[in-house]
Amino acid sequence: MPEAPTLAVIVPVLNEAAFVREALDSLLEQAYPQVQVLAFDAGSTDGTLDILRSYPIQLVVEPDLGQMAAINRGWQQTTAEFVTWMAGDDRLRPGALGRLAQALRENPRAAVAHANASVIDEHGAPITTLAPGNIQLRELVFEFTLVPQTALIRRAALSQAGLFDESLRLAADYDLFLRLAQYSELHYVPFTAADYRVHAGSQDSENRGKVGAAVIEVVSRFFERGDLTAEQRGWRRRGMAGAYLFAGAASALDGDRRAAWGLWRKAVGLHPRAAWSTRRGLGLLARLLSPIAIAPYGLRNLPRKLGAGLPRNTSRP
Repeated sequence: MPEAPTLAVIVPVLNEAAFVREALDSLLEQAYPQVQVLAFDAGSTDGTLDILRSYPIQLVVEPDLGQMAAINRGWQQTTAEFVTWMAGDDRLRPGALGRLAQALRENPRAAVAHANASVIDEHGAPITTLAPGNIQLRELVFEFTLVPQTALIRRAALSQAGLFDESLRLAADYDLFLRLAQYSELHYVPFTAADYRVHAGSQDSENRGKVGAAVIEVVSRFFERGDLTAEQRGWRRRGMAGAYLFAGAASALDGDRRAAWGLWRKAVGLHPRAAWSTRRGLGLLARLLSPIAIAPYGLRNLPRKLGAGLPRNTSRP
């Protein structure tokens, strides 16, 4: 039987003492034969460093090192065939890395193997499940349904697509996966691979409006690439409509309905059907018309309630 491919996981952390033990335990209990773990601490002051030093992992302490720079540096330092990263507040399910690695071995044309994730709160209680299904670039340019917490990347694919863009503080993962999907296939494995934790102190929760603006920038910049095929360039209007709808949902969640309405109208102007007949568009419209604020993940059953037969792919807002 061939030897299992080497696998490296980069863990960028900053003040994650409340959750990082769970993250590292879930990683080190994967029972995968060859996992290299590199943690980069950006200057924690809450006890995170003491926790990291108690684990058999490689540790680099570099104050003010950005998350994307840390992941890039880790990937550059390893020769592992498959790579990924893990936030200090998320968790992997038992055996997840092995199943994802097997999927990449069996599908050599795939740059990424990805799966479902359970969304959990700060106490670990389940909120909902994210199940992206079999998506490729055409779907991805409209909405970022792939769950990065579940993704394992073929290292060779990064040589063509490139590493993280360190100039992006937000939506950098979306930018990376768009480039990977531009050149290669994405392979979906239908199982729950990770627990994605949402809590008040998370970067996504604290920066919703900025994330929305970053998504618009990322999608717009992607369609400016000179190496897109004619078919890929043809997805621009729908892709930009999806970005405006995402940003509108982020603004609505922040309580700025005026901005959200403006973003929804921009989406309608670009691609009316995307705004009126997709989960993303109808979800934003529901938030705008509701007399009360709708919490994140509060629209998970929208297609069933409307009976509209909408696509099953879902995204975070």
